[in-house]
Amino acid sequence: MLIHVGYPKAASTWLQNIVFSDEKAGFFAPWGLPSGEATEQFVIANAFKFSAEQARQAFASGVEEAQRQNLVPVISQETLIGSQIRGCYWGKEVADRMAATFQNAKILIVIREQKATILSSYREHIKMGETTTFDRFIGAYDRKPGFGPPCQLDYLEYDRTIAYYHTLFGAENVLVLPFELLKHNRQDFAEKIFHFVGLTAQPNYPQSAANIGCKGATLELRRKLNFFCQGGDFSGNKPPITWRLAQKISAASDRLIPQERHDRAESQFKQFIAKNVGDRFRESNQNTSRAIGIDLQTWGYDC
Repeated sequence: MLIHVGYPKAASTWLQNIVFSDEKAGFFAPWGLPSGEATEQFVIANAFKFSAEQARQAFASGVEEAQRQNLVPVISQETLIGSQIRGCYWGKEVADRMAATFQNAKILIVIREQKATILSSYREHIKMGETTTFDRFIGAYDRKPGFGPPCQLDYLEYDRTIAYYHTLFGAENVLVLPFELLKHNRQDFAEKIFHFVGLTAQPNYPQSAANIGCKGATLELRRKLNFFCQGGDFSGNKPPITWRLAQKISAASDRLIPQERHDRAESQFKQFIAKNVGDRFRESNQNTSRAIGIDLQTWGYDC
């Protein structure tokens, strides 16, 4: 079986909507896409009551169905690794629970260049209805002890997470791919996943983006609109009218504001990130490159 654990804002929507939902390619998702039951079993479950056997039994019928159809059972939930968007950092505990439940699983981790991840994550944070300013989102202010930012930068030191998954599942059972490969060649990206789980399909996937956030000059407008609308997780329900109205205003702003203003705002965000991040990810990226056998510098990572 294959478990796709994250990262958020690194091709999760595309994988779930295009690849893992394609039974012709050889995948079957017993817990849906995204796999909400995985969150139920591995994230929400009370630590004092968690049972690997119970989680395994909850998945058993799906595995049997996959076997009957000669398909690879897949769990895909990008927040199993945590979420820099929501400020949730349960990745180690969830990894332990999954290892106890599915000892022979294969793990897929998709990483993304950190500075791009930070900005994309802030777009999603604001889209969810939050009102956090960008400096507070990444902790670039004189904060008090005990009050951390939603996006904790050390969470994006990928080498630590990868090393831990190698320990739990074995390096040969962990595939780490850079998001940038997907942008460059979706077919190659998908085929590496197929090969990893023993599938031979070679489908022709479209070159299309998914779950794109609002443009640069719209971000601050949307942040202010969020003071007047209900945000958060709607758990599959229809979002409230105030949130939908904010979405429409944001979409109109993206279209009507001149592109040069969007570009200028984007540049300001990127300069702020570069100033506050510096070279803090360089050593981690070097370690990650060695661990996964990919020169991340060629994909724009600071190495």
